[in-house]
Amino acid sequence: MKKSINKYIALIFTAGLIVSCSPDLTETNPNFTDASSFWKDLDDTNSGLTAAYATLLSPYTFNLREEMVRSDMGYFSNVRPTPFASNDLAYTFWFQNYTNNNQSIDRHWAACYRGIFRANQVIEALEKIKPQVTDTDKWTYQMAQARFLRGLFHFYLHTSFNEGRVVIEDHTPITNEDFFKTVSSSADVIAFFRKDLMYAYDNLPATPTAEKARASKAAAATVLGMSHLYQGENDLAIPYFKNVIDNPAYKLFGLTASQDPITMFYTANEFNSESIFEVNFDGNFRPELGLFDEESTTTRNAFLSFSQNLLFSAPAWVAYAYKSEPMDVKDVRNHKGGALSNPLRSVPLRASAMVILPDDLDTPTYGQPAAIDVLTAGLTLSAANPTAQARVFAYYKKYLNVDIYTGEAGNPLGAQKSSKNFIVHRLSEVYLMQAECLIKTGDINGALALINKVRARWGLVLLGTSGEFSGARTYNGVSYTAKTLLDQLMFVDKALETAAEGHATRFADLRRWGILKNRFDDLAAKTFYLNDFTYQKTTNPNIGTPNTKFKAIVVDDVAKVIVRPSNDNLANHTVPNEFTIPAQNFQVGVSEYLPLPSNEVGRNPNLNN
Repeated sequence: MKKSINKYIALIFTAGLIVSCSPDLTETNPNFTDASSFWKDLDDTNSGLTAAYATLLSPYTFNLREEMVRSDMGYFSNVRPTPFASNDLAYTFWFQNYTNNNQSIDRHWAACYRGIFRANQVIEALEKIKPQVTDTDKWTYQMAQARFLRGLFHFYLHTSFNEGRVVIEDHTPITNEDFFKTVSSSADVIAFFRKDLMYAYDNLPATPTAEKARASKAAAATVLGMSHLYQGENDLAIPYFKNVIDNPAYKLFGLTASQDPITMFYTANEFNSESIFEVNFDGNFRPELGLFDEESTTTRNAFLSFSQNLLFSAPAWVAYAYKSEPMDVKDVRNHKGGALSNPLRSVPLRASAMVILPDDLDTPTYGQPAAIDVLTAGLTLSAANPTAQARVFAYYKKYLNVDIYTGEAGNPLGAQKSSKNFIVHRLSEVYLMQAECLIKTGDINGALALINKVRARWGLVLLGTSGEFSGARTYNGVSYTAKTLLDQLMFVDKALETAAEGHATRFADLRRWGILKNRFDDLAAKTFYLNDFTYQKTTNPNIGTPNTKFKAIVVDDVAKVIVRPSNDNLANHTVPNEFTIPAQNFQVGVSEYLPLPSNEVGRNPNLNN
């Protein structure tokens, strides 16, 4: 799959010749190709389009780690209770005390506008060459992609900054006024990017093309639906999500006997049947590029998922939630050895796919039968001794190369140069967003059906009293109201299914639900505990013998704590709260959006006018 993408990734660096201003504004440099002379045909515009897509390679386009620790889904270090302040920019996102001079904020702004600039170049070039173009279908396809990207980057900026009041860039800058625009209203920004996305929706192919990392109609429909969902316009979002759900080109992964859902995020299953939009990385192309090159075709997401300090790990509540989802005893996949008469597996399938847990003894990890016995990957899934503090309760797994290396250090390019794709949108996310819309428009049964399709894929106990899977699957027997089902969606299914995906997904969800501050307060008031974990060793030496890892297993109730017979106490098993500081520092009316970057405010005196 990687090789099929390389043919247009290779254009990124040649396309880079056309995305900068001329080095001499008064003379023509015979050695310099400027925009006016470059754009001659659809091959040239395709090169420019590739450069626009390349903006998605920048880690600052998504700021994954910063957004994870800014929400309730991430902790920024493996040192507890609270590591010392450092130059780590993500530290301020967890603390909720970032300011407008934070480089991560400035770089996120710059990355999105870089993508807009490149998309505008392509749009204008396509208009320029249109009279002589003979392949109108190809022209339209390219224009739809460029409009999609321009709309997408404006949507990201609207979601992140200044309550949605950002600068609309509808053309490449020419005059002084173009370089010193003021921000537009949130409503105007929404209207602008929806127009772009609607053009993309109307003109992109319904079926993914061979260039799988490029946008499709489903990607445009997903973002359009999200734009309405984010504004509480549920009736308007429903048709777009339905279009994706009804599209036969997309199916939930793991529904057939040949598809193990645990392997959904393995390298071999990139661009799988439920992939709607992914950012493609490939270490085989230009491996000599530096770690911090913003358009390197490798990513640091694997390193940020496991490193000693510069990581985003799962807080205690997330680790406990994943391991505690009830497994359906009627699903043979939940039983060891695939026989209903055998005991249940140690943790649910969704947990095994999404995170590395110390008590998951059934999922091979980094070439070993279970993560708890992996010695080569730098995992710290337990305390060093009975009195030491535990460090990580669960590692997010989606971007780790657990399927192809014995540890991230086994990557021949280095631990910070992974080729694992970044997931922007999947079909299951669309199912859950549609379910939310149905809850809010009164269709509880319709919402349950969609949520249960996702849960059935993972072999989880289904919600409600009966439904599509009656007889074949187990239902929990609960009669849900709109409130109780929305709570289930907000705090369990949407959170656990889409963790570490997309653009600021969790933070944006909590904000639009109006529960950001309450969520931090609730988690700050909740105490979790740790128990030792005794198990049968899965590797040599001494395979099969009892082994104990100290303070490895998260529990949610003091009654579940097992205190050792001597030299131990309850305090020794208590997890230092991960949300006390975020709850204290979060300011309602201030912390919900990123501020306009100080560099941009200083450069553009009209920005706040």
